[in-house]
Amino acid sequence: MYTIGYDFGDTFVRMDELQFAVRLFTVNNVYAPDPQRVEVRREGDRVTLAASGLSWAGNQRRAEGSIGLEIARGADGRYIVTARGSHASEECKSIMLEVLGLDVKALTYDQNRRETVGSGGCIAAKPYPGFIMKMPLVFVENGKGQTWYALSKDRAVRGKSFAVHEDPYLEGNVLDLVHQEDARRHAFEIDAPPWHIGRCEEPADIVRERCADLESHFNIVPYERRSDVPAWLDEIKLVTILHGEHWTGHVFQTFAEMERSLHWIAERMPAHQAMAFLPAWDGRYYHRYPIYEPSEAMGGAEGFASLVATAHRLGFRIVPMLGANGLNLQYAEALGLRDVAARDRWGMESRINWVDWDYDLSAESNSVLANLGHPAFREHMIERAAYLVDTYGVDGIFLDVSSYWINDPVHSPYEGTLAWAAAMKSRYPDLLLFGENSYDALWGAFSLFHEGRAPGAYEYALYRYARQTHYLAHPAPGKGSGGVHEWAWPSGGQLPSGDTPEVIPTLSIVADTLTRHADEAESQIAKAKAWRMHLPGLAGVPF
Repeated sequence: MYTIGYDFGDTFVRMDELQFAVRLFTVNNVYAPDPQRVEVRREGDRVTLAASGLSWAGNQRRAEGSIGLEIARGADGRYIVTARGSHASEECKSIMLEVLGLDVKALTYDQNRRETVGSGGCIAAKPYPGFIMKMPLVFVENGKGQTWYALSKDRAVRGKSFAVHEDPYLEGNVLDLVHQEDARRHAFEIDAPPWHIGRCEEPADIVRERCADLESHFNIVPYERRSDVPAWLDEIKLVTILHGEHWTGHVFQTFAEMERSLHWIAERMPAHQAMAFLPAWDGRYYHRYPIYEPSEAMGGAEGFASLVATAHRLGFRIVPMLGANGLNLQYAEALGLRDVAARDRWGMESRINWVDWDYDLSAESNSVLANLGHPAFREHMIERAAYLVDTYGVDGIFLDVSSYWINDPVHSPYEGTLAWAAAMKSRYPDLLLFGENSYDALWGAFSLFHEGRAPGAYEYALYRYARQTHYLAHPAPGKGSGGVHEWAWPSGGQLPSGDTPEVIPTLSIVADTLTRHADEAESQIAKAKAWRMHLPGLAGVPF
């Protein structure tokens, strides 16, 4: 784990059983309060630290700036901590609150995601928002058998990171809580929203508190009160994934073969209770992003139109896939989209560089993660989605990698995703918006998600606001193929297993599913017909 291998010289302030310190991060360095210019005041249930100067390099050097820390006790005994900092000439990018005295043994950072402190006394950083964490909240198990929590009260979507590091000079481990400033708003000063830290007997109470914050400050509405959910979604008992054309060009099913698959399903269950999800309908999966025209190898525009018409005639709903940010650089220039990549604070563009599509044991890096916050890319994605609705009459749009977030210094992916969703809902009020993975502030943008893991967030909180089906890589009957997805054989991987009654049943169909493995497919359909949604945790709970 990356830490600092010397005595950094933090100034800790004690309140009751815990101690707190602050580090200020600029685009150039990291700073602590200058211990020679620090004033600490205690007034009842409040302690403040004010430093009129900065130190760095383990108090070997000094800089002009300030750090402030305020610790107060809430009515229930929680610590409410705010921190701020400034530098005379360097832009501030983040600020860390260090918490000493917890004796951390494990962190839980999402439902069923728990990590124990390793032999080095550390737990590596867990970032929010994104795939790793759905809420800016961790639960801490300590050496006394207590459970603590640390919750950010930010009213905006800004980066948070949570970690634990061992400090030999302090002879204990430290809980690290980092707030990142929005890179579009970097300035010579930074203020962290309040951190709430305390013991809890019932973690569900703290998750409920975060949900209340979502409903108060992020315009997130519980599912039962949403006005943007298509009425037909509540009738769906089966999502069938009709896999199309793999990145390498292998066609699992043509459009005509998909029609036959839908006929087969309709003979075994009411079609109005099933939704057809179409990944890679548009040619080589991910390779042709973001052109979004029907695959010629699968039957072209005529074949795609016939498939949609057949689905509707039978009673199915049909939803094709788009990528929230996939852009193959091979097509970028022609589309006028070469400059829409998501970028970090230093201008480094984000590449899709983690997938080995052709299995030559190295990743293909010829695509970027475009930023829906960029007006040109968002308009392109609105136009492509509208084309599918207007030309073919599809019932929804799936947006892949919708949970991707980066602290882009020009455009916010989060705000761009909300803007895309708002534009689609304004044009097509009955259109289903279906996302991949999630974090809490996105739960109002989409009505349905598929997640690489289940259940959806602490205390199943996702289901308070949206619904979930199985992941794209859900194994097909027979050999368990993940179809077009890069998890080729995912049955032993990261997907939910066993009974998940909160998740809409899913049938994946690849080339041999209905010819060689019809019995298994029929068994899955029978289970789907009998399925009744079970919403555990905070779903439907009034507060």
